[in-house]
Amino acid sequence: MRVSFGFQPVLVLLCILGASVGALLPSQVHAFEFGFAAGIGKHVAPNGQGQVAGSRLVPVHYSQPDRKLKRSSGTVLARRWAMTRARVQAEADWLQSCEKGACRDWRASTWRKLVSRVEAVPQAVQPALVHEIVNGNIRYLRDEATDDHWANPLSTLLRSAGDCEDHVLLKRAVLTAAGYRETDTRLLILETASGAGHMALEVDADTILVLDNRYRSPRTERSLAGDRVAAIATDRGYFSVR
Repeated sequence: MRVSFGFQPVLVLLCILGASVGALLPSQVHAFEFGFAAGIGKHVAPNGQGQVAGSRLVPVHYSQPDRKLKRSSGTVLARRWAMTRARVQAEADWLQSCEKGACRDWRASTWRKLVSRVEAVPQAVQPALVHEIVNGNIRYLRDEATDDHWANPLSTLLRSAGDCEDHVLLKRAVLTAAGYRETDTRLLILETASGAGHMALEVDADTILVLDNRYRSPRTERSLAGDRVAAIATDRGYFSVR
């Protein structure tokens, strides 16, 4: 899949892992996640030291004055985000109706158990808990090369598998169900130093945190090594970053 981010070169949305050895997920989770670059014809791999080549520290918060946003609606990812938001909202409405007694469904009960576990801790530490739960229980499973599907959060939870955007959508849905506002979260579409694409979730907690399935713990907005924010998806729409 080829995707254009405004005036930036064509970028393919992939999910890769690559960080310092101490930050990688446990061995039972894939040590590295690879995506297929349609049109490029090769997988993107980290360097031998387990780090993305050319690592550097960059700010990622979308509201920074030096970051210009351009609303996008016609790109592949912009349309996908619009459709995904509608699906996710419909699922959230159904889950909420089940909580109010409109249905009895084991899937809704499973969801409620997860959300209740998060609600039981102070809101300031909920992002870290959600990050730990999802990273520890949702194994990485990349989509087929011809089908980059953004799964509904409940689907990802029940099959215990998904790629980077599935991790992000699940984390976002759990946090909003536990009390965070949609405006407190942003999907970061990142371009790595190697030119591959990745997605992470940015959350406004006591400080701005980035929940990235490449790392064990949430990271600050200025510590995404080697990544450039190419686009941002919010409750207000999809924006390319210039």
